Amino acid sequence: MVLASLFNSIKTLNYELMRMLILVALQLTVSVALFAQDDDELIDERPLNSISLNLLGDASLISINYERQFIINPSFILSSKLGAGFNKEFQLNLCFSGSCPNPPSPDTFFTIPHHITGNIGKERHFFEFGLGGTNIVGNTSQPYLFYPIIGYRLLPEEADNINFRIFLQIPFSGLDTDKIVFSPLGLNFGISF
Repeated sequence: MVLASLFNSIKTLNYELMRMLILVALQLTVSVALFAQDDDELIDERPLNSISLNLLGDASLISINYERQFIINPSFILSSKLGAGFNKEFQLNLCFSGSCPNPPSPDTFFTIPHHITGNIGKERHFFEFGLGGTNIVGNTSQPYLFYPIIGYRLLPEEADNINFRIFLQIPFSGLDTDKIVFSPLGLNFGISF
């Protein structure tokens, strides 16, 4: 009983710590971006907005996202993303006899992925690093997953061009993610404007 109470207290503390870290990172991103926009030397013609489609990653099987870049200097760009996605309960139904019972319908989940990342590179090629999280709406014991992100990003230098991203992420809580399918590898394709 004492161990269960202690575990629940730690779980609540971890959730509050993750929320605080995301809020601090968001405030830092906004303040750095506002400071960078005051410097006329750092103005770049690179598109700052994009709409993209994620395949796997971000605790979603598929998601659509809006992303905004903040150019700190030509070789360092901050990126913030917010999206809406879908995931489904993982079920492995093995039946080796002739009369197999019908499995229950898998649960589905609405996901809200978000991240703040730094991107270091030249021209179109960038190394990405940062923190992200996903709110999971549905019948799950893990309503929020928090994870570090590393990846490669191809950013266009002109508007109306395609961007690409491949990334790795593993939740701080580990890959055992209750009912959902969590892929540590994700792909992202989008259009920048």
